[in-house]
Amino acid sequence: MEEHQAYWKPPKTVKEKKTYNSLRSNKPKVKKEVPEWKKDILAHHKPGQSSKDRCDFDKDVLAELIAEQGETCPCCKTAASNTTHHVWPRGRKGRGVKTNGLRVCWPCHDKIQITDELLQYWISIYREKYGDHFWFDEKDWEEFNHKQNAQREKEREKQERQNQIKPVVDLLTAAAGRNLKSNELRLLQSFEDRDMAVFASMMADALGRPVEPALVYSYGERFED
Repeated sequence: MEEHQAYWKPPKTVKEKKTYNSLRSNKPKVKKEVPEWKKDILAHHKPGQSSKDRCDFDKDVLAELIAEQGETCPCCKTAASNTTHHVWPRGRKGRGVKTNGLRVCWPCHDKIQITDELLQYWISIYREKYGDHFWFDEKDWEEFNHKQNAQREKEREKQERQNQIKPVVDLLTAAAGRNLKSNELRLLQSFEDRDMAVFASMMADALGRPVEPALVYSYGERFED
């Protein structure tokens, strides 16, 4: 018999496992960027105090509440106030600040917790007394103000852009005999300043009309379409 001859086989190569989820995408996950308004907050954030911790009333706040609100429950007006109720519920991130604390007895506390009418009653009382965000602590106010400032800056930039394109909008509106459509306005707003200047000059030459210089508006003013 002829001897069996073995054939040469190439060595096996072990493939490296991919570190990303191949079922969803062939690209590695991109880390989500932190919004500009939140960067400063995170930079000054003190580790150790969680959002849950900030909902607790500390002993100094409790002492002030007891001294100011007395020892009688304001709901039933008979029992001793032996616990502190979060007027804006802690489940909705109501913080442990003095402007969010109401000294009541335990039965009234439990009744408020399960009776929406009573809950809303005390919320309206505290909102009228301390303002819309009476349950905010210092960090909440810092975050809120950053958001407000970012929104105002965004609105200012939008208004400034509207002022810049107004002469071109007026020119095209007069030439077309109608108001520009939303997608047409978005197209003009998408132009860079240099591109807008070139486009405005080109349209002025084509229509034989000069482009009026853009007016400078102070913040808060707006032009009429």
